Amino acid sequence: MSKAVTGRAPLNRMTFWMIWLVGGGPLLLAMFLYFSAASDSGLWSGQGSQKGELLQTGQTLEQWAVKDGQGNPLAATGLWQIVLAVPQHCTERCAWWQTQLVQLHRALGKNQQRVQWLSLEGARTEESARQQLEQQGAGIWLADPHGNLVLRYRLEQPPQDLLKDLRRLLKVSRIG
Repeated sequence: MSKAVTGRAPLNRMTFWMIWLVGGGPLLLAMFLYFSAASDSGLWSGQGSQKGELLQTGQTLEQWAVKDGQGNPLAATGLWQIVLAVPQHCTERCAWWQTQLVQLHRALGKNQQRVQWLSLEGARTEESARQQLEQQGAGIWLADPHGNLVLRYRLEQPPQDLLKDLRRLLKVSRIG
């Protein structure tokens, strides 16, 4: 007697598990990476791709109660603002940043009109605002067109960090 031929080769265990591994492996890997990135104790610390320090919401330029050299209060202007804040006298690094901000502004190209920069060196401040600025320390602050502080950069950081973040924000922003 001969065996009936069904036209299918028997599926061995190795082939079965290889099919499941090829199909389900990427799914399991994606789930692992997603959930480990979502938790602070995962593979990543939750740090975004920005180079500056991301600030908590609710901090605005108006809260500083600072007036510029002309006596106008620092407030939202409808433009992105780069603010060089130095509570004490301007140091060598501060002076270097003042020249770098001019070049950084030129490097923005067609987006120059969407950004303004200013230095708080010589700005008039009330005592409470002066104490707040001294507590914050020297740095470069990036504010959105609504006056909300978004990012902070240390004076030791290279200007390319600020330029990269600013270009990305201008690209995705529909305001300012």
